Amino acid sequence: MKISQMVQPTTENIAEAKKAYNRVLKRYKEASQYLDNQEIPQSEREKHIIPFRVEIVDVLEAYITVLKDWGVQINDDEIMGGMKIE
Repeated sequence: MKISQMVQPTTENIAEAKKAYNRVLKRYKEASQYLDNQEIPQSEREKHIIPFRVEIVDVLEAYITVLKDWGVQINDDEIMGGMKIE
């Protein structure tokens, strides 16, 4: 069973999912800066690629999937810049 089927898409649940997405998106931006920093040795940055993918990118994708399954319209600006919370 999908997460979106286990939880009802109430206004409160949608707002909480968007807030959680925004928190993870902040981590994404911080982690991206770290991974792109050429002053940090590549071997050190490479240690963080798998956790970055699993703990951040996959989580962002999961929130987007749940919100879309709930019928929430999401545009590219919100995906990259943060979700608007009504």
